[in-house]
Amino acid sequence: MSCKGLAYGAILFMLALLTHGETQTPLSNEFECVHPPYKVYVASKSPLVMYLEGFITPEERRHLLELANGTFKHSHVTSDSSQTIHAVRTSQSTSVRRSPTVRCIERRALDLQGLDVPVSNVEPIQLVKYAPTERYHFHTDWFTDAQHAVASLGGNRASSIFGYIKAEGVVGGGTNFPFLDAKSGEWCKFVDCDEEYEKGVTFRPVEGNAVFWENMVSGRGDERVLHAGLPVVRGEKVGMNIWVREGKVPDELRGL
Repeated sequence: MSCKGLAYGAILFMLALLTHGETQTPLSNEFECVHPPYKVYVASKSPLVMYLEGFITPEERRHLLELANGTFKHSHVTSDSSQTIHAVRTSQSTSVRRSPTVRCIERRALDLQGLDVPVSNVEPIQLVKYAPTERYHFHTDWFTDAQHAVASLGGNRASSIFGYIKAEGVVGGGTNFPFLDAKSGEWCKFVDCDEEYEKGVTFRPVEGNAVFWENMVSGRGDERVLHAGLPVVRGEKVGMNIWVREGKVPDELRGL
């Protein structure tokens, strides 16, 4: 993906294709990758943030939870020199193996971003689990320390998708972008419209839906996509991170 981002006109063209209906991509003779007819709503043009309704099917969500069962560990934060357990991130997380279903979700995420982003740019899909009181304080997905974004590691994270895998009955646990303009009206299906305007936009956790955003602008990390996983008040939330780098991710980091 170019660091300059996707042209907005091209985005609208893709949206027309993506919301038209189901598409099928053969991954092997045994598995047929069927993409759901999800809907795309542009929440912000600059920075580019899009809301994806129906992005992950119920069957895919069940499969992801099965893959992750028993593998969650305390989440880490990448510091200036290492990955450490930190008070700002109190969740549990795990990477999932690239089953045919996972590769189908990867392909859907890449097709959204221009049809020509290679799968080698995708980091392993990560699931993250939040119990009551757990959160991830304000952060950016792009690396502020250049040593984590060198070309040999695939560069920086060009884009992010955060999907809601398990959220039934959850209170709290929204995804807050403090620098986005507040929403109202039809957006209240997906965002917390009771949030104070100066606090930006909080996307509510809705199973099967996801949020996409670009992390880079003119080759540099975009501070405007600062965000937080707000504390869960009741229930258990499981989210999905799909991070796409600027270049090829080394095979050893992708688990290949």
